[in-house]
Amino acid sequence: MLISTIVGAQQKGKTHNYSSIETAKWVLPNSDGVTSTIQTYKGSKALIIKKSFNNYKFGAVAYPKGLNFTDGEIELDMASSNGQEYIGFAFRIQDAHHYQTLYFRPASTGTINAIQYMPEKKMDFNWWDYEAEKYQAKATLPTTNWFHVKAVVKGRELRVYVDHQPTPAMVYKDLDPDLKQGSVGYWFGNSLSCAYKNLTVKTY
Repeated sequence: MLISTIVGAQQKGKTHNYSSIETAKWVLPNSDGVTSTIQTYKGSKALIIKKSFNNYKFGAVAYPKGLNFTDGEIELDMASSNGQEYIGFAFRIQDAHHYQTLYFRPASTGTINAIQYMPEKKMDFNWWDYEAEKYQAKATLPTTNWFHVKAVVKGRELRVYVDHQPTPAMVYKDLDPDLKQGSVGYWFGNSLSCAYKNLTVKTY
């Protein structure tokens, strides 16, 4: 069921700062071996998402309630706590299984597999349907340290900048037309532990 708070017009011309997470105002994955807690990672207060199992079909989102995003700018910092794959952000989130995501693979730094886009519209996270090069891009990523991401979303286009570089690491111009609006938040894939902080969302 779609969350009722995303129905309606986008909150235009606003900047939403989620650097301080009020857990009661967020949808957080906390069940079936998955935990979401506020802890310190490498000197910074962060949302730490962990899971106690491996499942290559797993994907989860953590996002603020009441945010309705269509187009705008998204910025955040993230880190893979043990250098594993699959850490990112999601946007136009409608519920736990309907959103668009852009995720990173620190273990694949410098290769075409470092960044991957995909829309999620199934119970299982079916990344294998989006392995073509058009969905992926190269980037230099740290193994376990923090890195910064800025994404500009407008209509069907997504531009992604890593660590304040002036040139986008990825430009994708075919965003899923079925997922037009929703919340914005952190995305957690088949990793055991990842850290997230400093989410800000500017709506156009």
